[in-house]
Amino acid sequence: MALAVCLVIALVSAAHCGSHTLRYSVSMTSSPTQGLPHFLITGHMNDLLFVKYDSDINSAQFMFPSLNVLSGHLEMLTNLGHRWQVSQERKMTFLMEFLNKTSDTGTIHVYQRRNACELHEDGTVGGYVEFALDGEVVITLDREKGVFVPEIQEAVTLIPEWSKDLCCAMWNKMYMENDCISYIKLYLPLIANNLEKKIKPNVKISSSESESGIKLHCWVYGFYPRDVEVKWIKNGRDEIYSEESAEILPNPDGTYQIRVSVEVTPEEGATYSCHVDHSSLEKTKVVPFERETKKSHIIYTIVAVAAAALLVIIGPGVYIKRKINGCECSRQSVSTEEQD
Repeated sequence: MALAVCLVIALVSAAHCGSHTLRYSVSMTSSPTQGLPHFLITGHMNDLLFVKYDSDINSAQFMFPSLNVLSGHLEMLTNLGHRWQVSQERKMTFLMEFLNKTSDTGTIHVYQRRNACELHEDGTVGGYVEFALDGEVVITLDREKGVFVPEIQEAVTLIPEWSKDLCCAMWNKMYMENDCISYIKLYLPLIANNLEKKIKPNVKISSSESESGIKLHCWVYGFYPRDVEVKWIKNGRDEIYSEESAEILPNPDGTYQIRVSVEVTPEEGATYSCHVDHSSLEKTKVVPFERETKKSHIIYTIVAVAAAALLVIIGPGVYIKRKINGCECSRQSVSTEEQD
């Protein structure tokens, strides 16, 4: 019995070591889309998807059995999801009207919001709140001043009305620095083992024609945790730098993907390979480029484009280049009145 107690204490202590991030991401489409939830909330601890709510099932769900002891907390998250679907739709409508998006007949617009908080090892906290429409950040929270600020010129004049009628900046600041931190401490001991998991990446190589020669694509997918290094190497030693910025994107199952592309001019005898470094690998994974048949290339391209389109619509974390250092949190307030 004593040994079991010691193991539990050690597990809880280990779970609280280092810095930890809690973020909730909201995504809503302007009209229902077949096969996709109209409204979706996902919760991540660090990079681990541990809870979600969507309008299809109309309830919150934990992703790990160890969290099922929080049945009352899960019910609170479900009720919060119901209220948020109404309040976030008001915000989306406001942004669409203010930015003249309502007349785009037949166009599906995507509203997104991310709340984040981080508990650092030294006890300090950070975080941010961001709102976006169609992949462009419109409004963010200045945590230090406790006010909302515009991120695009068109948003300058909407801030007063936004702050007065739709969102309370000071409430968001207080939540980020207090309630959100308490939730990190609540979840950590229950999912500590899952946070340590590592999933090896899959790698697919393809090519396409370009004006100057050919374009090589290295698609790395299905890996966890998020951090990864992917680069193209020529002749086993020379790194090829890409002019395109490669972004790590989340997958619906909690893993990640990235595609790194480079343009090359074919040379006689030259070899090209994609090198992948990830914490799940004992050594660098090297995948050589071999010219593929036209048929297989077409099939791969169709699959890749379809997957990318799906992620753009449902991936609540793909729309932002964070402009504020810190991390991510959610608004899980039990308050019965919508404040933000």
